[in-house]
Amino acid sequence: MGNSLRRLFEREQDHADYLPISSSGTLPVTNALPAGNICPSCHIAKPLPYAATPPPPPLPSCRITEEEVRRAMTAAYAEEVKRAGNEQYKKGCFEEALRLYDCALVMCPDNAACRGNRADALTGLRRFGEAVKDCEEALRIDPSYGRAHQRLASLHIRLGRIEDALKHQSLASPQLDPLELHRLQTVEKHLGRCLDARKAGEWKCVLRESDAAIASGADSSALLLAAKAEALLPLNRLDEADSAISSASKLDYPFSDTKFCGFLANAYLFYVHAQVDMALGRFDNAVSSIDKARIKDPGNTEVLTIHNKVKAVARARSLGNELFNSGNFSEACLAYGEGLKQHPTNKVLYGNRAACWFKLGQWEKSIEDCNQAIKIHPNYTKALLRRAACYGKMGRWAAEGPHGVTALAQDPVNLAGGPNIGNLQRSSEVCANETLAHRCQCNTEDIDESSAEGLCGAVSYAKANAMLIQVPVLGTTKKFWRLSDKATMISRKLALILKSHHAVCKYLSAPLKVSNVWISISTGTVKLRGVSFTSKQFDIERVRDDYKHLSNALLVLISISGGDITKLPPDYEEFIMLLRRNTLTVQDEFLIVNNSALLPMKNRTEVFLMLCDKINKYLGRTKDGQAKKKRILSKLPYEKVWLDTAVANTQINRWVVNVQNKYERTQYDQLRLNRNVRSHMHDYNDDNIEEVLYCEWPELLMEMMKALHAESELECTDIQNKFG
Repeated sequence: MGNSLRRLFEREQDHADYLPISSSGTLPVTNALPAGNICPSCHIAKPLPYAATPPPPPLPSCRITEEEVRRAMTAAYAEEVKRAGNEQYKKGCFEEALRLYDCALVMCPDNAACRGNRADALTGLRRFGEAVKDCEEALRIDPSYGRAHQRLASLHIRLGRIEDALKHQSLASPQLDPLELHRLQTVEKHLGRCLDARKAGEWKCVLRESDAAIASGADSSALLLAAKAEALLPLNRLDEADSAISSASKLDYPFSDTKFCGFLANAYLFYVHAQVDMALGRFDNAVSSIDKARIKDPGNTEVLTIHNKVKAVARARSLGNELFNSGNFSEACLAYGEGLKQHPTNKVLYGNRAACWFKLGQWEKSIEDCNQAIKIHPNYTKALLRRAACYGKMGRWAAEGPHGVTALAQDPVNLAGGPNIGNLQRSSEVCANETLAHRCQCNTEDIDESSAEGLCGAVSYAKANAMLIQVPVLGTTKKFWRLSDKATMISRKLALILKSHHAVCKYLSAPLKVSNVWISISTGTVKLRGVSFTSKQFDIERVRDDYKHLSNALLVLISISGGDITKLPPDYEEFIMLLRRNTLTVQDEFLIVNNSALLPMKNRTEVFLMLCDKINKYLGRTKDGQAKKKRILSKLPYEKVWLDTAVANTQINRWVVNVQNKYERTQYDQLRLNRNVRSHMHDYNDDNIEEVLYCEWPELLMEMMKALHAESELECTDIQNKFG
């Protein structure tokens, strides 16, 4: 095209040589005759030569190079890709938008607008550190790009970096946005109060102001969450502290050199994590975290103080455990006591020392230490159960109630399950007292075990039917603990009975006891006898109490059946924790009864398929549903791996055949075996296979249920009709 244009211009220039043009745009008239070339004298005049004119300047070359064409086409295509990314971003599909922006930047790496849009997508994915870097790169490309300053101001507010937010806010526009300025000032006010309160050790104020700063806009500040966790520790709200520091650890915080409360940012996070781990008895994790804090901020005196304390407590606990395991219970008491001198609010050390007193037969001292542990952590079930066992040893079991854990049922503190539930030890005398007392406690009617319905007392039923059982791991000689289907059936039906009464605003007029539970040997029917429900002063606290007493009764039944409560599988512990939640609402009852649907192994596949269809198909039909789907998927563990679970049967079957197992059935049967945990293979001789097969799969299902429940979509599933 360039050569053709050149030739055209050359031809025009050739024509111009024959017809020179004056500066006025007309032919030259110098020496021209008045009428053609004839003079008035009728003589033909000789033609005069043209006046000399300078040649025109050469025209510039119009050649368009192939490189210029390629660049133009690339820029146009990159713009189209960027527009496609914008459309995905508007739909809330941040990962797809990010992929498209990446493609556009490969073609045009110096596109500041595309770099800024990529930062927005990263923000939607809560990858704040990368978003900040993209905005800074956009400003490097185009220092006048005001939108990048606006994005940075917003990001820094969310991260709790007030000075940086103010700087970029002023650079974005000479006239600050009043709303953004108010937001920034509010966060700054609460953050300042939080730091002042921490210096003064006013932990309630720290908690209040950190919450206010987070609510005002700093919703992604890892440091504020860590401050909240630190404040919760001296208030004995350990579970909340653990949740807060875990959330802080998951956040992307790119400013490791930032100072906060006199700490380097990363050092402060590890410092708080170490204290939470120590308070909850995770001593190895505590040592690891405080070592990292010391490396990050070696000159910090607060880090050094906690470093020494954590090391001393961990040594005392380790020594105490060694002495306990070797049978030196008196010396173990002294070792745990040394640890308590360093950390007087450590529930685990109190619990361990209580176990030593129990072994030494000093029930009163054991109860005293259990009370201290419970005062520190009301959710510490291990101490609650050990205290109940002490009451039994002292002959106070029947006086306190026949259900075996009256200390739990009548204790005013909040009850919740934990990962380490103590073994409830019971003597034959206690069992005899329980049998006698159960006859006396059936106030409304006394039913013998030969009733027409074939019902028997739950105590007799539990003694005849193991509720916590060991089963072999598929394809191995290993075994893992799980609840029997009979135990899960009892748990679910009792929860459903309570829910049905709560639905009509009635609650148990007296705490539920094991003696109130009757079970049909032939049909598995579960009924309550010797109880009454009332609607007087019905409120949510009554509902919570009913479920807490139910959890106590279930734990006692397992113990009566010969089960070691320390072997409770994680999924059943999760169910117990749901029953004991202090924040339980009436709406959460649906979550309780459906969580129990996950307990029987045979139900899990069908529940998974129901939830999978609900999330992937049903919620994709409407705009609101798509937003819910996006939020649910962002909360599920294992990233996107779980989506492939239902179609992983070929691999699973190959694995089964490789270990010469006999379960070579249909794909649906393979799915029902629940061996398709996540969608990748596991070596059959893996030491952790029990946890993989039995823990991760129900964990995924529970997270799916919780996520649907949080979006008010769980009740729309067919689980209740199927299993209720």
